[in-house]
Amino acid sequence: MKNSFFKILSAAFAALVLSAACSKTDLAQQAQKGGHVENLVIGTNLAQQNDFSSQRQRPDALQYNALTQAHFVYSDKNGKIHPYFFKSFSISKDAKQLVFTFPSTAVWHDGKPVTKDDILFTFDFMKNVRKTGSLKNLEKWEITGENECTLTFSEPDAYYWINNAVLSAFVFPKHVWEGVEDYRQYNGKDAALGCGPYRLVSLDKDSQTSVYEAVPQNAFLGELTVDKITVQTYSGEDTLMFAMANGEIDAMFNYANSVDVTVIDSFKGTDGIDFGESDYAGNYQVTYGMERNPCTDIAFRKACRLAFDYGKLAAVINGSYGTAPGAGIIPPSCKGFDPSLPILKTDIKEAARLLDEAGYKDINGDGFREYPDGSELKVMVTQQFSTRNKELFNRMSDVIMASLKNIGVKTYVDEESLRNDEVWEQNIIDGNYDISIGYTTSGMAQYTSAFRYFLADPRFEGENTWIWGTFHNDEFKDTFFAMQRASDDETYIKNVRKLQAMANDVAFAQALCWEKCFFPYRTDKYEGWDNYPSWGVIHPTTWFELRTIKK
Repeated sequence: MKNSFFKILSAAFAALVLSAACSKTDLAQQAQKGGHVENLVIGTNLAQQNDFSSQRQRPDALQYNALTQAHFVYSDKNGKIHPYFFKSFSISKDAKQLVFTFPSTAVWHDGKPVTKDDILFTFDFMKNVRKTGSLKNLEKWEITGENECTLTFSEPDAYYWINNAVLSAFVFPKHVWEGVEDYRQYNGKDAALGCGPYRLVSLDKDSQTSVYEAVPQNAFLGELTVDKITVQTYSGEDTLMFAMANGEIDAMFNYANSVDVTVIDSFKGTDGIDFGESDYAGNYQVTYGMERNPCTDIAFRKACRLAFDYGKLAAVINGSYGTAPGAGIIPPSCKGFDPSLPILKTDIKEAARLLDEAGYKDINGDGFREYPDGSELKVMVTQQFSTRNKELFNRMSDVIMASLKNIGVKTYVDEESLRNDEVWEQNIIDGNYDISIGYTTSGMAQYTSAFRYFLADPRFEGENTWIWGTFHNDEFKDTFFAMQRASDDETYIKNVRKLQAMANDVAFAQALCWEKCFFPYRTDKYEGWDNYPSWGVIHPTTWFELRTIKK
């Protein structure tokens, strides 16, 4: 973007900002609470590009936190959904209708007001242009009252949609996107235009620095207490933490990637830093390829589960903070977690017994087992293609292969998938794997859960996005979609617990470790930080809660 664009935006908002000046009473109240934050500096390891289009969402991942875009709702630290741009919302008992109200004072960052036409355009655009999956069954969207809109679904999808809306659904400006032929490629000066609480005022790609200023008219949760935000990208976690230790940045954010424990340990004892420790909702997991031998055999899968060295896996994945996972896969911080299921333990003797009983024995005396018919048994280990975490996946593969060697199972690495991400994904889609090591991010874990990746059959013909699993089971499929399209929390929890029980019983997949995550922040300048599990202190409410510490 060119500097002239930002100058135009700055001029357009000068009068608006002046009109929002605080009264003497407001200033007195602020003095009691602590003052506004003049410039919050956030560090990240994500590269910042010139492309800040709202259609691509992740120039620095901060857009997930309702920064320049006005997300309809947000999720609190306990997973409860609250209005954000929506002033209120309600879901009908049959979950086929959602009624929400919207503000009358919101403005786009070019100074134009947000209107009901923008609201109606947004749902038409999301359903018919962007083809948003959670809106597939949306039949009607209409203004039904003063600043009120009603969404009507043909199926009970209202609860499902609003839970999916947390990170990626927000209002779009009709005057920008109406008539754009290819929204995926459009990157005009107005492509980043939003009506969020902050507007982008500068981006220096060379220094990897972007700056945002508050828009008081879009203070959806009350008074904005952070006046300006600077986002600075660092090349690595070490340099980011050195900058924090030196007071150059106030907090860090990086979607689904907290600071590695080895870096955290090296900065322990640094004054003024809280390391933002919390339970991580995502996890690394193994999916068993149940369309190929030997993983078609439940005895073999359960033997693998008993063979894995969870102490070494925890150390590799999360250092001294990792723990052995439960048999239900999803961690305790996930909604609907079942604490009654057992924690996985390494038991080589029991694993060997299961294999012996199932007929997998070392017939030729080479130290490795054969199939019951005497043919060679070799298990392929496929790791998720990753440039950022390649070394970590390599180490997890090493532990898994060494663990299986301990019970006489020969393994080899899927070299083909290591070299090319398209080859890797096609192999996963085709079920061309025995043991696949993958990852569920905290955002996916929040509602859709790790069980998404184990699904083998879509709900409807033609729905094949991320159908990576190989567990062909109607009960599992129906339970997953009953969870995903639940009408309320009670229904969601009932079904996610059933999925956990099936994971324990059938062993179609398993977690490798439960982790702690770290999103550090400084505590000597500001107060009001709220550390969300798996997310850290940078989230949609931060902009309304943070204040300078009263001296």
